[in-house]
Amino acid sequence: MTLGKLVKISAFLIIGFFLIRRHFYYTDGEYDCSIQLLPSLTLEFSNANTKKAIRLLKYASLKDYKTICANVSRINLNVSCGGFGGGCYFDFLTKNPGSIDISTSRSDLAWTAAIIVHETCHLLQYQSGRKLGEEECYKEDHRVIQKIVEI
Repeated sequence: MTLGKLVKISAFLIIGFFLIRRHFYYTDGEYDCSIQLLPSLTLEFSNANTKKAIRLLKYASLKDYKTICANVSRINLNVSCGGFGGGCYFDFLTKNPGSIDISTSRSDLAWTAAIIVHETCHLLQYQSGRKLGEEECYKEDHRVIQKIVEI
């Protein structure tokens, strides 16, 4: 193999790695946060809304941001039981620790951030062995929307 071919292959692999990392991961070295964003196979072709919503949480509610970073390892952006514009948590069925589902690419950033917090609430309920309850998690997403509106 010639040096020119080796350089081209290396460049292609490096560029490919950075494109995958950029589009399919949310990372923040400051808070040791790395969340895999599964590509949507249906109608949501961009992860940008989800990344922006996570960043919004960083500035609107650092406590929630840190909780998400510490507990959520993967966000599935495909439409699931939450339907379009909603979310779902069913780790107990899929056995994917730290995974939540959201379907919000066309939604408002505040709404997306609230759904991420809501589904993280269910993840925490499950991890602590509590019954999955909507009332607690609705309170969490309402609190986050209020914080976002305040800023």
